[in-house]
Amino acid sequence: MRFCRASFLILCCLAFFASSHAAAGQDKVATTTVCDVVKEPPVFDNKLVRLTATLSGNFEISSIHDTAHKDCGSMWFTYPGSGPSAYVSFSTGEPAKPRPSVQLIKDKKFNEFQKYVDAKMYARQRDSLCIDCPRYEVTAVMIGLVEFAGPGHGFGHMNSFPVQFVLRSIEKTSVKDLAPNYAAADYSTTLICFPMGYVSGTLVGPDDRLISDGDVNIYSVSDPATHIDEDSSTTDEKGRFKFAVPPGSYIIGFNTFWPPSAKAPYPPTYYPSTKERTTAKVVNVGDKQHVKNLVLKLPQPLTARIIPVKVLWPDGRPVPDANVWISQRVYQDFAIGRTMPDFST
Repeated sequence: MRFCRASFLILCCLAFFASSHAAAGQDKVATTTVCDVVKEPPVFDNKLVRLTATLSGNFEISSIHDTAHKDCGSMWFTYPGSGPSAYVSFSTGEPAKPRPSVQLIKDKKFNEFQKYVDAKMYARQRDSLCIDCPRYEVTAVMIGLVEFAGPGHGFGHMNSFPVQFVLRSIEKTSVKDLAPNYAAADYSTTLICFPMGYVSGTLVGPDDRLISDGDVNIYSVSDPATHIDEDSSTTDEKGRFKFAVPPGSYIIGFNTFWPPSAKAPYPPTYYPSTKERTTAKVVNVGDKQHVKNLVLKLPQPLTARIIPVKVLWPDGRPVPDANVWISQRVYQDFAIGRTMPDFST
């Protein structure tokens, strides 16, 4: 019994030593540069590195480049809560191999970094379009995990980045104020408050069941049309939606931007419950007015249909892994499919 107990204690100690050694190895950080990583990404794949980088990109791109040598290449940059407002990435183009998990450290240094990243310039005119107006150029000493996609794969927008940097922590942040680059007559460093009204309500099914996670859109019917910053609202668990809009006249719709899907198998429907845009009820909103308790009721769901499609090359050979688009004749919305290994879709 004493021998067994001693053996058990020795095994536990060995296991603890092995796990501690592995954790220490995983936490080992190599100091390098963006240029070195981009030049030889397989060398740094799945490794933690420390580097100095400057954020770059726009509403579709989130990337970092070398501060001293901007032209040597860039990496897709990501961390929880980050990312451009609109980008397209196909899951079939992303690498499938498992990756080490990265826990983002949200300390004071990270909060300072995020503050500068979020800072932006504000248009002085409501209808001025400014999709990407950063206040600062942000550079930081950061630690994160390098991920190499490998041949035929990629990260980020259109899967065009072979290397991705997953942020773990920020050590130091420096910025360049870009405000002097903007016309002071058109842009401000502080938020401009414009006249604003509010519209809210609930989305329900044909049986009056509350519809959660549904995309509701609002459209201006004023002449000329009123500019809307956020024209889409996703319903919460109780089917509620809400819009903040300038004073004006509006109509509200569901499935009026994206086509019906398995998740939302309903025809385009406008408030209060009509399929035609011309018969939608107009909602008038004034400054500081809240039009609430609207109920947008959906009709019976559509019947799903399977449309088999085969994609062929000019010589008649089937095309594998091809994108197939289908569009409605009336609304010109679309859905995407892909051909299967047997060349069907």
